[in-house]
Amino acid sequence: MKLEKKYLYLTTIVATILLLFIGMAVYQMQHERYAPVYLNMQALQKTQISSEELRAFLKTWIKYCEDEGHCPEIPQLSYDTTDGKSQLDSALSTWLSNRGWDVNRFIYIDNRLRIIMSTIMRDKEILKKQQLMKDGARNSGNPAVSETLRREAQAQQKNLNIEKISVEERHMVEPQLEALRTLLKEPKI
Repeated sequence: MKLEKKYLYLTTIVATILLLFIGMAVYQMQHERYAPVYLNMQALQKTQISSEELRAFLKTWIKYCEDEGHCPEIPQLSYDTTDGKSQLDSALSTWLSNRGWDVNRFIYIDNRLRIIMSTIMRDKEILKKQQLMKDGARNSGNPAVSETLRREAQAQQKNLNIEKISVEERHMVEPQLEALRTLLKEPKI
């Protein structure tokens, strides 16, 4: 009889442990981590975003859109390190947290991507205008007009990169600009 009780206890313990492991595996599959891995589990508080963060952001946002069946617009939120979670839809905020994201950093990355994209598009337009002015100055038969166009073309230089995006951010975002604009529902200019 004592042997049967020990066997019953042992079987119960093994079954409980097995169920616990199965439960943890199911939970992990449902709450797959998408966030980048940060040192000491603390999200970065720097302004520049990394390529790892960009990849994680895109993977997360695409997965959310697939799970929801549509891609909602993330509202333009002010980045406030103390209150980002309450500014975002609670379902999205919870979904992000369950996947390892610091919601404030996710919001910051979204806003930063929009700034980078906007700056790249604005810089392209400025460079086009600048080139037109330079061409006009070369082709003008009037020296006064040529000089004015040269000065205006030179003055346009100060309007480039007014948001101070880094070279790394520009190189990271520029090749996928159209895809990012579509994903983040940015209007075409």
